[in-house]
Amino acid sequence: MRTLLVGLLACAWCTMSWASPPIEVTILCDAGYPPYSYAEDGEAKGIYADILRVAFDRMPDYRVHIRPLPWARALEELAKGRAFAVYPPYKRTRERPWMDYSRPILREKLVVFVRANVARKLPDMPFPQSYVGLRIGQNSGFINIRDQDYQRMLGKGELHQVYGKDNRTSLAMLYRGRLDAYINDRRAVLWELDRMLSDGVLGEMDLTWIVEGPWLSGEEGHLGYGRSNPRAYPYKEDFKKHLDAILADLEREGVIYRIVSRYDAIYPLLQQQTVSN
Repeated sequence: MRTLLVGLLACAWCTMSWASPPIEVTILCDAGYPPYSYAEDGEAKGIYADILRVAFDRMPDYRVHIRPLPWARALEELAKGRAFAVYPPYKRTRERPWMDYSRPILREKLVVFVRANVARKLPDMPFPQSYVGLRIGQNSGFINIRDQDYQRMLGKGELHQVYGKDNRTSLAMLYRGRLDAYINDRRAVLWELDRMLSDGVLGEMDLTWIVEGPWLSGEEGHLGYGRSNPRAYPYKEDFKKHLDAILADLEREGVIYRIVSRYDAIYPLLQQQTVSN
């Protein structure tokens, strides 16, 4: 019996000694897109981080580190082959031919938010025709509006697009009248408005100055993989295959729904007039 035990221990030691250590992987994320993806004391936080950390825990062959960066810089790092992957881009194959995409992680809802005094003067026409001449905010690095009429009007100068570095910057511009409307994910905007109220940066304690406009579309966030430097990341296809399978499991098990629900519960929805253009 003792000989057998010694033999088993020796086999176990040999197996451990020959096992490959986990592959170290660094993934970039948007540092300024709460509650989906943001940085807090240098650490990645948000809905996508919570979902992906659960997924990465089920990938023992990899040890994944998440590094927050400003969104435009993170995209540049990926495009130039200096990064393996980044989250959470929308799928834009024509605009970003240097990127591959994971299975969709989460669906977001793109909405127009409008200054109340501007909304009262909008003509009775659909979006974007009713927004002619207005200054419309977007965040730097985001490609949100794919509507052909919007793009045509933008090209003709009938709409004026203004970029801010993040939600707080753009919403502050909207509050001060430097923007007439702002387009982004509904949950992200409501989250940031709640934080701005709590921080006292708006100078008032209500949201009567802003109304929720039309819902434009649903967008899906992904983990985006770089194509520009394949030799640096030979594990890419294996990583992508395993992550996609795990994300499907998390969706089927209700894990993603439960994570998102925790974030929805922490801020009040806007209970006020909406504009339907």
